[in-house]
Amino acid sequence: MEDLPEELQAALRDLERDYEGFDFHPVGNNGYLVFARNRISGIAVAIKFYYGAPGERRHDEPKLLASIQSPNVLPIIDARNLSSEWAFFLTKRCGDGDLDHYMQGRPSARRAIDVALGVCAGASAIHASGLIHRDLKPANIVSDGGIPLIADFGSVRRLAEGQADLPASGHSALYRPPESFETGRYSFLGDVYQIGLVTYQLLGGSLPYDPMAYFSKKNLKEYDELSDDVQRSQFQDGVIHRRAAAGELMDLRSLPPWVRGVAKSALRSMTHPDVGQRLKNAADVAAALTRVRADTLDWQWVDNVARLELADRIIELRPTANGLYEPLQAKEGLFRRIPSTLNAPLGALVARVV
Repeated sequence: MEDLPEELQAALRDLERDYEGFDFHPVGNNGYLVFARNRISGIAVAIKFYYGAPGERRHDEPKLLASIQSPNVLPIIDARNLSSEWAFFLTKRCGDGDLDHYMQGRPSARRAIDVALGVCAGASAIHASGLIHRDLKPANIVSDGGIPLIADFGSVRRLAEGQADLPASGHSALYRPPESFETGRYSFLGDVYQIGLVTYQLLGGSLPYDPMAYFSKKNLKEYDELSDDVQRSQFQDGVIHRRAAAGELMDLRSLPPWVRGVAKSALRSMTHPDVGQRLKNAADVAAALTRVRADTLDWQWVDNVARLELADRIIELRPTANGLYEPLQAKEGLFRRIPSTLNAPLGALVARVV
């Protein structure tokens, strides 16, 4: 606490009358996220301290968060100005953490789609207010009891009347839509693209956060010849841009076999590199995901076992030593092999056992 600016130390001393258990997390170069618990109610909160020079946009994030009334946008509890440079706002701390943490629990297929639909609802409310988020990614979406809440408004900007796009955010090259790399501009379609990537991850698709995971052998050789950190960062962004522009950032083969053609088609439509062929708005995304949900059985991973709970039985596909899966079902609590079904690859069994 002694290393914090004096304004923050004074604010924390004031907050100690009502809160305890402070847990500090730096967020970039201009802020701190502090978790605490109310001494009386026991409610866990998140306190975001942010730095900014005086100006009309200094308090954009808390103002914008407070302006959106949606069950899928994190509500503001309080906001205070500390000095000409520092301020903070306070929200509920969400028990599931951000979506990166939530996805570690490997939600079931329909649960994943429901979370994506919640993100769509939050984005739709943001767009209806003439705002574009520009940085929808798992780290900026929290989950509370399985309900997703868009939480970070640091990149949100308002469209001027008659304006169709605005300058692109410089954050998160991995989630930056291809057109933003090329034009430096960002529209509602950029948020649609980002929702598509988040949905792909929720469904179990692989999207490594290490830029070098996308390098070819030629890229690795070229990268090793660079010594300047700025050049290396630009090279990494360039590799990701080319992958995104070619529609090759997602590897649909990494999705579990219960994610079927309808879902894959929807993901392609959400993330199409050609904005003319991309879904047009969050409402279109929600409609597509609703169709996907109706087409998808609620498979989930339980450790390394694929499990499906139906009204009359539970199916489990358990891995065997030779890389195949054993098909079992339980109708009255005891698992037995599914009749007339041999061990087989996971994809073949998923298509066969229901």
